[in-house]
Amino acid sequence: MKRTIQIGVVIVVAALAALFYFLNPAEQPLFPKCIFYSTTGYHCPGCGSQRAIHSLLHLNFAGVVSNNALFIPALLLLIYHYSRPLLNKLFHSKLPNIFYFKSTPWIILAIVILFWILRNLPFYPFTVLAPN
Repeated sequence: MKRTIQIGVVIVVAALAALFYFLNPAEQPLFPKCIFYSTTGYHCPGCGSQRAIHSLLHLNFAGVVSNNALFIPALLLLIYHYSRPLLNKLFHSKLPNIFYFKSTPWIILAIVILFWILRNLPFYPFTVLAPN
């Protein structure tokens, strides 16, 4: 059963990756718009993430950062989290899981809230943080 779920997750992720690779979220009505932005006119921390995924799949790292500057650090944290057990096994090491540190959720929350506020300030250099 667990193996079936894992295969299903891989298939869904691959299908979504293909969808984001071939269709540009900025040009296609298929992709949902941000509800927060649609109702308030302000960018949420996730605004631009769909376009960032499209840019990442095309290896356009400048496009990723210009659409959502938090996307790459978040992706690196996820890669660390899921590769840590494999790295520990391969290198016989004990890399800590930083997600289980007591202060980690508070630090991440503070960074996300600060990013949320700064990307909505209407003057340079903070306008750079708003998605293109």
